[in-house]
Amino acid sequence: MRRFSFLMVFAAISLSACSSKPWSGDDFKPYLGEEQIRQSSLWEGDDWTPEDWIKENGDEKRVMHDLYAANIVADQYTNDDNIPVLEVGDQFMRMSGIDRFRVLQFMDHVFEITASSKDGLFYILYDQDGDDEIVGLYNKHGFQRY
Repeated sequence: MRRFSFLMVFAAISLSACSSKPWSGDDFKPYLGEEQIRQSSLWEGDDWTPEDWIKENGDEKRVMHDLYAANIVADQYTNDDNIPVLEVGDQFMRMSGIDRFRVLQFMDHVFEITASSKDGLFYILYDQDGDDEIVGLYNKHGFQRY
């Protein structure tokens, strides 16, 4: 009988713990203002432009040098179909989405690829151990990841 009453008390405590939210009674709020916020809204109102990097570093050449030195950009060329290709390095692949977009936007700003023609675009290629992998493309609509 003792064992049975112990099990009943244990079951009652367990059920009452399961019925409440894990953060009830705490200051924890899972969403700001009790609302769910989209990831993209974190960058709304972000007025970054490629000129910001140019102002910080002095000129476009210095920014380009730093992108190459950090192994963010590895190479740039045109392929057999005369389409520009930006080969990115390991550090580009480790960057956040917003930082990748800024690098690509900067490259487009410098070389004016999307502004040069109606359908201007360039491919983003990642060469990992000799295996060329197309990461995506960048056009007037932004970065299109494959």
